[in-house]
Amino acid sequence: MGLSFGILAVSVAVAGAVMFIAMPRIGTPGPMTLFLRFAAVAGVTAAGSSAMYFIYGAGGGILPLVLGDVAMVLAPALLIVALSALEGRRARNTSIAILALALAVALVTATVPLPGSLAAKAVAVAVTCGACGWVASHSRVEPFGPLRVIALTSGVFAVYSLFRAIVGLVVGWDSVLYRVAFSFAPATILGALAVLAIGAAVVRVRFGPRVTVDVAERAAGSVVVVGDWDLASTAYGPDRVRGLVADLRAAARDLDPAAVDVPRGTETLVPDAVSVLSDRLRRDYGWEPEQTILLVDGATTSAIRTRPRVRVKKKRGSARS
Repeated sequence: MGLSFGILAVSVAVAGAVMFIAMPRIGTPGPMTLFLRFAAVAGVTAAGSSAMYFIYGAGGGILPLVLGDVAMVLAPALLIVALSALEGRRARNTSIAILALALAVALVTATVPLPGSLAAKAVAVAVTCGACGWVASHSRVEPFGPLRVIALTSGVFAVYSLFRAIVGLVVGWDSVLYRVAFSFAPATILGALAVLAIGAAVVRVRFGPRVTVDVAERAAGSVVVVGDWDLASTAYGPDRVRGLVADLRAAARDLDPAAVDVPRGTETLVPDAVSVLSDRLRRDYGWEPEQTILLVDGATTSAIRTRPRVRVKKKRGSARS
């Protein structure tokens, strides 16, 4: 039992340190570092959930069960944050939703007797794993293969968790089908396999070969940037301005998948880029009019130094995994 509580202490310390130290850095430089950081704590949290369930099974009381359920939901949720960081997107709203879901799961587990809380936890895990699979499948980051593994693994576990709740509620928590396929032992084994598969995929994202590309030239497009960086930083703070740049680049890729990142903004072939991107950011990203005023044509205003032509990468279809 002492070893179990030692595992608990280490898991909580690692998860707490990463969440409260790394979370404010979402949107800052170093997307790969942030991705690895949050992916690592997601793996620790997943392992910690199994440790909590073992403590609960050994007579540890309600607290390990609450912590285990929360950790099981947080593991795929933190992976969503990791994937968002890898894309360079702000994850503040996602983080708030994750914390709200974790608190809801903790409240249900602490107040609703088994198996009701188990059904609620299984549905929550299905939701977070499904969301994680969707985010991974829509990622534009190379290499594509490992992200597809994350998407597939998360999707399979989402379906399994949903069926776990359905079988328990419809067929019965004491039924042979539930004991054989959905009880603690098979769920733990499948969860461990999922963690291993996703862990291997994370390593491949960091160290694996990139997609083979052909380098071609294209005519320079319009450069749209946050013009007065000092003014914007004074008004909104540096972290928020970096978030605005991330929104600008994401909106440009929505309209032009070949858009290229440049310092403080993007280069795109979209006609009338400043006006079109301003409209897009107000409509889909919630920008206020005073924020869109910050956008300028970086080439004509000399807000940044640009080159007359840019080199872009074309992905070979045969190399995409």
